[in-house]
Amino acid sequence: MNRVFVDMDGVIVDFDGWMKRTGLTGDEVKKTPGAYLNMLPIEEGINGVRSLVGMGFEVWLATKPPTGIAFAYADKVSWVYRWLPEFKRRIIITHDKGLLGDEGDFLVDDRPHKANCRKFKGTLIAFKDGMTWPLVIDRIRDRALRYNGLLSLSL
Repeated sequence: MNRVFVDMDGVIVDFDGWMKRTGLTGDEVKKTPGAYLNMLPIEEGINGVRSLVGMGFEVWLATKPPTGIAFAYADKVSWVYRWLPEFKRRIIITHDKGLLGDEGDFLVDDRPHKANCRKFKGTLIAFKDGMTWPLVIDRIRDRALRYNGLLSLSL
């Protein structure tokens, strides 16, 4: 079974929407207690993650917290408990996403130039420049089928 590691901010969590609503910069948001906890989900992302699970993929949330901001770790985990409680035991907090996975795995991240994503051994899917969750799902399904030589993943 292939694993899919999904970044949080900008992929399933509406970080940019929070910045717009609050008028804060990205750096200010990162230093604001409760900011991550209070961000809204990206519904297409929530549905996309759940679709991947339904297709038989082992899905993990992989997030990089802001360095040195201890409360951000707890806020991110609390967000998962609120919006994706079924993932409460599938959270990876890391500053180095290049350590995750192997050749048959996937990483979906909106900032592939950060957190050592480029060193990820599997397929890195950059969630930017018009990438949508339906495209993510299609790409993962197609590449997993080719990698595994299987046609048995449910749609």
